[in-house]
Amino acid sequence: MSERLQTFLAVTVMTIAIWVWADLEQTKEGDAQMPVRVNVPADYVVLSVNPQQVLVTFRGPSGEIEKLKVATGDRECRFDLKEADIKEKRLVLKARDGFGHWSERVVPTDIVNDDETVPDDEVHVTLDHLVPITVTVQVQVTGAVAKSPKAVPGKVTARVLESELEALPKDRRFAVAAIDIETIPEDLQIEQNVTLDRHLGGPGGIEATFEPPIVKIIAPLESTVKTKSLGRFPILILAPPEVLNRYRIVFRPEAERWVELDVEGPGPAVERLKPQDVRVQLLLTEDDKPSPGSWLPREPVVRGLPPGVKVTKPVPLPTVNFNLEKQPESPPPTP
Repeated sequence: MSERLQTFLAVTVMTIAIWVWADLEQTKEGDAQMPVRVNVPADYVVLSVNPQQVLVTFRGPSGEIEKLKVATGDRECRFDLKEADIKEKRLVLKARDGFGHWSERVVPTDIVNDDETVPDDEVHVTLDHLVPITVTVQVQVTGAVAKSPKAVPGKVTARVLESELEALPKDRRFAVAAIDIETIPEDLQIEQNVTLDRHLGGPGGIEATFEPPIVKIIAPLESTVKTKSLGRFPILILAPPEVLNRYRIVFRPEAERWVELDVEGPGPAVERLKPQDVRVQLLLTEDDKPSPGSWLPREPVVRGLPPGVKVTKPVPLPTVNFNLEKQPESPPPTP
């Protein structure tokens, strides 16, 4: 190959490299809608982030911008908070600080969000601290009557939000291990691993994570749980004599004066229970007075159920609307 040809090829390659470099280095602009992500240490939970996304305009070398377009993990406004960054539970972050993971050569030039409550250059974060608390495991057995059921271990560590724990009454600070027994073993002994309910204090309580999340339930059984329909009962009135002497009880025309009861409880107790043992009563007190223009609502009570037996239908008992009318005065005796 001649020296002239070698020189020509070298110049051509260099020219192409310069063109490619110039194209990659050419300054370009772009814009994209990007989510806002806030990462926090393991002992914290992000409750809210506003705004949740921002429209970002940026400028930089075209090559770097092309890289950004394909690097999906980088196309976000991201804050990686450390323990030292969290001074309080409500933080105001600078939106521009959310692009520190980008190449230094790609610069955000404008940031706009659609949340009118937050300035375009800010990100508002609300978070809470997760705190550990040692709680007792409460065993709840359905489907059978258990004698002193226990959990192993009997205490676990719960992690809950600090603000929710402060508002939770102390008598609700326990874990629940619920077991529904469908088949009664011959030896009347249950040993079963159970996952703890994810709420402290049971369903309706505050959310929690537990360590360990699973406990062993050991439950000696006394008997099965049985259900029974007791039939239809009239709703009786029970009131102090002074109330009955002064007032006449009037029921709302459509008020239901009867109720059908189903009960559930230990097998032997339910089997022995007879309808004549049970009463459904509307209890009045000396404080009850007439209510002109409106009705007095009252829920009846069921009397006569043995220990461990409860009403399963209807729950709750239907409210009865009634009123009191003053008794007419008796005429004086004839002389």
